[in-house]
Amino acid sequence: MPKKHATTTATPGAALRNAFAPEALLFERRAVDLGSQWGRVYTVASFPPSVDAGWLATVANLEGVTLSVHALPTDPTQITLAMSRAISLLAGQLAQGGSAISQQRMEQQIQDAQGLLRKIDQEQQSVFTVGVFALVTAPDEATGLRRCKRLEGMLAAAGMRARPLAFKQEDGMRAVGPWGLFPKELQGTAPFQLPAETLAASFPFSSGGINHGHGVVLGHDTSGGLVLLDTFAPPPDAGIANQHVTVLATPGVGKSHAMKLLILRLWAMGVRVVIIDPEREYRHLCRELHGAWVNAGGGGQRINLLQAPPLPREDDEDEDANVLAIAQHIQRVRLVLDLYLPGLTEMQKALLARAIRAVYDEAGIPLHADPATIAPDAWPHVGHLHAYAERQEGAEWQGLAALLEDAAIGTDAGLWAGPSVAMPDADLVVLDIHDLDNAPENVQRAQYANVLGFAWDLIRRDRSERKMLVVDEAWMLVDPNVPQALGFLKRMSKRARKYGCSVNVVTQNAVDFLAPEVAREGEPVLANASTKILLRQEAKDLPTVAALFRLSEAEQEKLRGARRGEGLLIAGNHRAWVKIDTAPHETALMYG
Repeated sequence: MPKKHATTTATPGAALRNAFAPEALLFERRAVDLGSQWGRVYTVASFPPSVDAGWLATVANLEGVTLSVHALPTDPTQITLAMSRAISLLAGQLAQGGSAISQQRMEQQIQDAQGLLRKIDQEQQSVFTVGVFALVTAPDEATGLRRCKRLEGMLAAAGMRARPLAFKQEDGMRAVGPWGLFPKELQGTAPFQLPAETLAASFPFSSGGINHGHGVVLGHDTSGGLVLLDTFAPPPDAGIANQHVTVLATPGVGKSHAMKLLILRLWAMGVRVVIIDPEREYRHLCRELHGAWVNAGGGGQRINLLQAPPLPREDDEDEDANVLAIAQHIQRVRLVLDLYLPGLTEMQKALLARAIRAVYDEAGIPLHADPATIAPDAWPHVGHLHAYAERQEGAEWQGLAALLEDAAIGTDAGLWAGPSVAMPDADLVVLDIHDLDNAPENVQRAQYANVLGFAWDLIRRDRSERKMLVVDEAWMLVDPNVPQALGFLKRMSKRARKYGCSVNVVTQNAVDFLAPEVAREGEPVLANASTKILLRQEAKDLPTVAALFRLSEAEQEKLRGARRGEGLLIAGNHRAWVKIDTAPHETALMYG
């Protein structure tokens, strides 16, 4: 068929039409040449016996696919007569026998027809003649054919069959265009009668913007609408069970930028912020907002591992609740030391537990003491643990003392061997451990867990205010030999809601959290947050992320090629592709 060329005229609006219209159209047997695009129009030739809500949503969200659904109202009387005749005909054919497959198909057709008659007669539902058409477009034929195979496969998996409109591509273009036309030439290809409820359920509005009506503006969706998110007080129908946020992305695509934007805008709304910062990403923002910056990476501001915090007053179930505070804190001490000294024998672990109890006794602090009554410089520290082990006799004790030497008087003494920094009282607190960047992994993990515990103590001080805890580069906690470190973060996430706190986990390498040794603790850390921001993913991580968050093929393809600052936002029941926007004055606050 010859190409149909656009005509240039001097009529009003011609310039605008010429700007949008393709230079030429070539309708082939099973494809259409759109000038700079290759295309093919499909019709859905068969539907499944039953469908779920949103049965066309997955197809509608495929990249390069434009879906068009046409519905013509029918006369219920004529439909009833036609269906009755069809049932009688099928029943007669069924009585004559035949192959098992053909009989099974006829039985299913009779059941479908009877179900439709029941909806018309008993439920008084309207019935429509429905046609579903899909236009597949691509920059070249090879890409287009791959997209066609994906479309056919996804429809087949849902119990539907698609076929190209052979020799009717031009009619198909009119059907899928934005004109609301259902060409008569194609109405014969759509002999499907669907009740109103099935037609209404075809699109669940699963894609589109997210607007809670209040909260933080995160950016814009693909249609230019604002993405307005409130994790602390979401709408009842949003499906958001908690205020936690997970941000996953490959390095360098804007995950810390997205979190800075959330921090800045929530802080402006009165939310108190505590950040664990392994990369020194947040120091400038902290200074601009007059926050408290703590160098917890050996820069002279220690967090004494053995200093127990008072239990929050709201946690008091009886007047003696703080009797348990030190005993509970010792469990955290042992966790951090397990991360720091991963090679301890079972005997050395037992001796270390004895040494911990002993240094509290030597400091005059019984395990039932109230931490609020003890002066900050009265607490024992790791230097006392080393000294106690060194005074004991026996090879196991001396081996333990040697292992503690670096923490007490060596390269790691700046972390724990001394009094603890005072708990900062500021609206924004950054706990910086960047100076550990070149330290061994065991030191990094141990101090990260120690700082995480300190941050948790800050969060628990006041239940009356809204707070957010940012756990950046959370992969540093992953230790296959000590999964309890991730377990501590998981338990924090579960309990944080009672303190009005949003736990925000920012990380890469999702695969690390799902390793068999830590998956029981690591998977909930990523998946339990009701809000997820997924930016560009590395190829090795994408299958894991897709399985964890049930991403469609279209979502996976977009994440594979996402540009910086673009990604998928999953907020409860809703999903949207979002472009994160930052105002110039916010950029100045974040980066200078």
